[in-house]
Amino acid sequence: MKKVHEPYHKLKNWLRENRVPYREIADFLGLTIPTVAAKINGDSDFYLSEVQALRRKYGLSADYFYTGTVA
Repeated sequence: MKKVHEPYHKLKNWLRENRVPYREIADFLGLTIPTVAAKINGDSDFYLSEVQALRRKYGLSADYFYTGTVA
């Protein structure tokens, strides 16, 4: 399967460093863990509303959702 975008490495590192499991993100957004993993790993896109919600909840900058590439 072709990736929609490059993985969000900066977001993945932040989640790991802050011990925020995919389960927490999934529960917060009302998604499954595999769906969250697909979005973070570039197989699917986050909806803008999901990005906004995560930014508000965790105080993240938009940079965490930018890969610098377009597939």
